[in-house]
Amino acid sequence: MEWEYEPDEIPKRKHSWDEDEAGFIIIGGVPVGKCPKGISNETAREILNTGIEWSPKRWDHEYPQRIYTIYQNVIYRAVPTNPGKSYHGFPEHPDSFRELPSALRKKILEHAERLGCLEEVRKWLKS
Repeated sequence: MEWEYEPDEIPKRKHSWDEDEAGFIIIGGVPVGKCPKGISNETAREILNTGIEWSPKRWDHEYPQRIYTIYQNVIYRAVPTNPGKSYHGFPEHPDSFRELPSALRKKILEHAERLGCLEEVRKWLKS
């Protein structure tokens, strides 16, 4: 199925900033992922639909709970905005990536290898 990309809010603010690279800021002690300023909704939709769909075992919906994808050597997590239709993505913090189930981490890194950016993604995960 083709998923739509939908910003969390319009105009998009929460995950946007004026930097050319993805990154994080701390709000209330929690890292908030920020997307690079040049990423368009069309590009976000394209990478969303090439990602790894994932749901926990007890997820009883026909759509995935999350989609993980890679853009500019950064792992992104997308979550439903309009369940069964659209998702909103943002950079996955390296600490959060380390907490994912090992089978999922393996699939994401295999995806990075297929894209030819495994070493760059590993460097980003160490940052």
